[in-house]
Amino acid sequence: MRAYDFWDKTGTVESGPYPIASLSLRANGRPDSDELQMLFPSNTPAEVQLAVADRVLAGVQRWRDSIAAGAERQRTAIDELAAAREEIARLKADAEEAA
Repeated sequence: MRAYDFWDKTGTVESGPYPIASLSLRANGRPDSDELQMLFPSNTPAEVQLAVADRVLAGVQRWRDSIAAGAERQRTAIDELAAAREEIARLKADAEEAA
């Protein structure tokens, strides 16, 4: 199964308690929006459910970390560009004063 949807600020993640241990992802807050719900068969041992949950958590953590790293690179580039522009303006002002 493949499903694609674009998340917005109203997207939700809900989980049900053990022993049902469902996980529900909805890309936005509209009640008619697509939803992905993950469930285990009723006879799935808790250890297996925990192992699967750990793999999902690790994948989501990697996803989150890559977004954070990209945002940091972008902030750094913006800050460096601003500093370079300030330095150029300072150098131009110094050159005009010297002329």
